[in-house]
Amino acid sequence: MFAGIDVGGANTKIATSDGFVDSRYAPLWKDKECLYDVLADVKQKFGTELEALGAVMTGELSDCFETKREGVLYIKDALSITFDAPKFFDRNCGFKDSAAVDKDPFSFASTNWLASAKLIAALYNDAIFVDIGSTTTDVIPLTGGEIKAKKTDLERLKSGELIYSGVLRTNVAALLKTVEIGEHGEKCGVSSELFAITADAYLVLGYITEDEYSCESPNSYAFVGREEDEKSRMSAMRRLSRVVCSDLEEIGEDGAVGIAEQVKRAQVDELITSLGRLKEKYGLDMVVSAGIGDFIVQEAADSLNMQFISLSSSYGKKIAATFPAYAVAMLLEKELKGKAFLK
Repeated sequence: MFAGIDVGGANTKIATSDGFVDSRYAPLWKDKECLYDVLADVKQKFGTELEALGAVMTGELSDCFETKREGVLYIKDALSITFDAPKFFDRNCGFKDSAAVDKDPFSFASTNWLASAKLIAALYNDAIFVDIGSTTTDVIPLTGGEIKAKKTDLERLKSGELIYSGVLRTNVAALLKTVEIGEHGEKCGVSSELFAITADAYLVLGYITEDEYSCESPNSYAFVGREEDEKSRMSAMRRLSRVVCSDLEEIGEDGAVGIAEQVKRAQVDELITSLGRLKEKYGLDMVVSAGIGDFIVQEAADSLNMQFISLSSSYGKKIAATFPAYAVAMLLEKELKGKAFLK
C-alpha cells in the first residue's frame, strides 16, 4: 500500500493509491502538537500494510511558526519521527528524503498543488486544473503535459494562479466590500469583523450539508454542548445577517439568502477572471476540477464556453476532495513500481 499525506494548516488529508481517503481537522495554529496525534492514528490504521509514504504540505504558513523554514522542518520532523523513511515531494516534482528537506526547506513548502498538477498533466495534456478547497483556489495551466504555473505561492498570487478564498473557511468580508440589500437592491457596506464565512453561504444555498461544514463556525464558542445548532441553516443565516450589522428580524431570510448569493457570485467572477486570462494566454479550452467547489468551477467554465471535467465523476467526491494526498500516493507508486496512470 502506498499512501500520501497532505499536511495543511487546518486539515491533514490522507489517501492511498487504492482509494482509501480520510481528512482530519488539525488546526496547527491552535496547537501544532496535534499533528503528532493525527499522524500516530494514521500509522496505527495502516500498520504493516504501508509500503511507502509520500508527503506534501502547506501547514508551514500557519502563524504558530515564525518562518516557513521553521514550519517545514517541524512538519518534516513530525512525519519522520512517526513513519519510516517518508518521501517528501519538492518543487521539481521529485521525491526526496528528510536530509534533503534539512538542506533546502523552501523547496518543500506549499507543494500540494504541484502533486495534483503533475498527475493531472499526465492524464490531460492541455487544460487548466482548478482545485477549490476549504481555504484556497489553485488555477494551474497545463500545456503539452507541462505545468506552466509559477512555483511559489507569492508568485502565484501575483499571477492569479492562486486565489486565496475557498468554500468553507473564507471570511465573507474578504470577498464583499458592499452588498445589495432589500427589494430595491440598495448598496450597503459590510462589517470587517469575522461574523460569517463561505461555509455559511453555501450551507444556506444548499451546496454543502451540515456534515460537510467541517470547520468551526466563527461563533462556535457560543455553541458549546449544542454543536448541531451551530451548523444549522438558521444559525448560518444569523451569521450572514451580522455581516451588515443586522439580524434576521431586520433583513429576513431573503436578505440573508441574498448575501449568500452575492458571496457565490463574487467567487465565480474572480475565477472567471483568472480562467479567462489563462485561456487566452495559453489557448486552453478545457477545465479539470478537483476539490469541494465543483459548482463554482462549472459555472465559471460554462461562462467562458470551456469544456468542464469534474474529477468527482471519475474518482468520486472523497478522492476529489483530498486530491493532493491521492496524487502523492499515485506518483510515489509510479516512481517505485512503474505503475501507469489511468483516467
